[in-house]
Amino acid sequence: MTVPAPADPAPRIGIIGADAPRQILLAAGATPVRLFGAWSGDVSREAAELLGAADAVAARVLDGVLSGFHDDLAGLVVCNDSAANLRVYYVLRLLAERGRIPYPVHLLDTPRGGGRHVNRFVARQYERLAGFVSACTGQVLDADALAAAAAREKSLGEALGRVRDLRVEGVLTGSAALRCYAAAAQLAPEQALAAIEAILDEQAAEPGTLLPVFMTGSSHPDTTVYEALEQSGIVVAGEDHDAGDAAWIGETVDAASPEAAFRALAERHAQRPPSASRSLTSERTDHLLAEVRRTGAAGVVALVRDLDDGPVWDLPAQREALAAGGTWLAGVVRVPADGAAAAAAELIASVQLSGEIAS
Repeated sequence: MTVPAPADPAPRIGIIGADAPRQILLAAGATPVRLFGAWSGDVSREAAELLGAADAVAARVLDGVLSGFHDDLAGLVVCNDSAANLRVYYVLRLLAERGRIPYPVHLLDTPRGGGRHVNRFVARQYERLAGFVSACTGQVLDADALAAAAAREKSLGEALGRVRDLRVEGVLTGSAALRCYAAAAQLAPEQALAAIEAILDEQAAEPGTLLPVFMTGSSHPDTTVYEALEQSGIVVAGEDHDAGDAAWIGETVDAASPEAAFRALAERHAQRPPSASRSLTSERTDHLLAEVRRTGAAGVVALVRDLDDGPVWDLPAQREALAAGGTWLAGVVRVPADGAAAAAAELIASVQLSGEIAS
């Protein structure tokens, strides 16, 4: 999912993964740019050999870096939020040391769970992140810069809150919402706000004309599957993956010093929606049930890519809990590297069958 970037004077810092607090990067003078990859496309032999057996979307992210597509970046932050992203980091670190990558690479390791010791570790990780970004941009992060960044990011959070409300009302499609999240993740806040407004103006739908479902499973790097569902009368009213409603965008803290901000952000991190690779199945199930109620979804669809095994372990408990409340779950797992279109077709048939049984 790539959003064309208008002219932006701030240095661009690439982000692989979803754990980087945007307020820190903005305060250190950077524009955070998330690298999403794609559902389909070739993976070079070099990327495949360097990465080994891993999620195809991660391989496409690595391929984009190796091909020079992101050479305009001032630095790259890789989040240790999945096994695939950690493997990408090790490859890129080695290549950066050999001069193959024209910018420095930094690992952000922020475990979930909360608690005093975990939060302290995460806060230190944020301090290291701030130092890395400041070294890339030449701008020192201080309390004034954090306050200015908070104001910019907060406006983006408010816009995405509106996106979520419009989805629940049935007047915004899931694919349009996903494009709004992509703009927020890849552009400076001011540019992202303009892009979101344009999407909202163009992508309104007639209320109640599509069957609302909730999406779980793997993160979606682009709108391919959402658009296929919509063409068959099915709309994604919400999701628990980090390219959509679970994205960490718009979250800010007010603090008198950088150290206080790092601690406060660590506490916020502990309260984020549970992820398949970092959280207990019980936590994921409870969150799913709450989100189904919030969105008013008629059912749940699950799509899991091959070698992205985390979400698969959650599905039996999720299916059982949903069934207890009279909600169906239609799923497709082990989706191959270029199988998005076929998986979407299989998912559409499964959703239609589940809807018939439920009715």
